[in-house]
Amino acid sequence: MIDFWHVDQSDEIDKARHEASRAKDSADQAKSDLIGMQRQLDHLTLLCQSMWEIIQEETEITEAQFRAKIADVDTRDGKADGKISPQVFACPSCGANCNSARQRCTMCGADISGHKPHLFEA
Repeated sequence: MIDFWHVDQSDEIDKARHEASRAKDSADQAKSDLIGMQRQLDHLTLLCQSMWEIIQEETEITEAQFRAKIADVDTRDGKADGKISPQVFACPSCGANCNSARQRCTMCGADISGHKPHLFEA
């Protein structure tokens, strides 16, 4: 006679193995994605350092001015958090959609660097 409990347990074990295999595949993909992002971050870090060194060599821009600009760009989204979170708002000059990560309207060229978008608009 077939032991139904063992058959049921065998099915459950097969399901668990399948789920474990899917979880491993997902983890492997996440690891691969992370490695790719780390490569991109390393490359962007290299580019930024190279550009900063060229700027220092070719201009009279100081470290203090550079840090002030970083702080300005960082706070354009209303938060000093070390990242750019662009906010979309209407250009005060032409009404086109603008992005707080930019200094000028892409449509009319108006200076929007001082414009602070309303962060909690409905």
